[in-house]
Amino acid sequence: MPRRILRSGAAERTERSRQRRSSPSGGRRRVHRAALPGAALAALALTLGGCTDEGPGGEPEAPSAASEETSADPALVAACTGFWGDPDYAGPLSREVLDRAGSAPEVGPSDPGFYAMTGDDVEDLFADAPEGARAAATELADWFRTQPERGAESDREAFADAFEGVAAGCQDVSVAALWVAGGGQAGAKPAALVCADVFDTPGTLTHFANSNVLTSNMFKLVGLSPREVPSGRTDDLRATAELLDAQITAVDDDAVRTALEQVRAPFVDALDGDTWSDGLQDPLDQLSTACAEQGYHAPAPAEEGGDAVVGAPAPEDVPARADASDPSDGSPAHLAALPAPSNGATA
Repeated sequence: MPRRILRSGAAERTERSRQRRSSPSGGRRRVHRAALPGAALAALALTLGGCTDEGPGGEPEAPSAASEETSADPALVAACTGFWGDPDYAGPLSREVLDRAGSAPEVGPSDPGFYAMTGDDVEDLFADAPEGARAAATELADWFRTQPERGAESDREAFADAFEGVAAGCQDVSVAALWVAGGGQAGAKPAALVCADVFDTPGTLTHFANSNVLTSNMFKLVGLSPREVPSGRTDDLRATAELLDAQITAVDDDAVRTALEQVRAPFVDALDGDTWSDGLQDPLDQLSTACAEQGYHAPAPAEEGGDAVVGAPAPEDVPARADASDPSDGSPAHLAALPAPSNGATA
């Protein structure tokens, strides 16, 4: 049975936000998300069950998928799935939240209303969730209503705390939330989630503290094409190697793990003194293939004007976007519609 091909929904959501922003009413629009169908909820329960410890004799102690489906609050599952994207991880709201928070220090003061709408989206998504999850979402929403206008003075630690608070409220029903909350086990992280973290998740809460995805930050160091590794970037090289180490240890698929080891290689070489990089084209091609085998359609890297950028091509049966190649500043093309996003990574 062929695997389903996934792609980011960030561009579509951004366009909806822009339409809301330009509407005459200017008011908030309540977003209603349908609960997961039973089959999807059962699949999620099975995945979560794989993260639990095993008792004597190797039998898992987690409850069965049927009992998980019965006990899980459908409103919580629907909200957390919309925010974290389980089990497909194609364009979840959490990714947009990270991107907006990453660009807020630079762009926030010029358009605070745009960021406030992100808060509205978060709060609306959790409107019917249980009180604890709803309160965590409100805290995150309030950050977007109060902090972006402060620009460089915005409280990034408060954002991290609020984001992790939403993860804590969802970790019992979302694998992605479980990993953000620090509860994942080595070798149990779904390959599709690892692929999403590498190719599509802004690095707002990583060492780089910007809205670039990891691949874009990597290109600035070792290139997509062969290049000399820039001097004075030891901390960035080490941090990238550590980020990749964490994904290698976590992932549940051997092919994705092997591909990630090849992606990590030029960073390890540079730290060992070999400052010539063969580039990431071949390793990322290998990783993209491995991700596709797990059902995740990874963005294809491209190089424009000397800077490597990431753009997610449409599948063959979908017309390609006219702007799929750009932006030259190193930000992911599927986020290019955002107003003057902050890129953070410099050569």
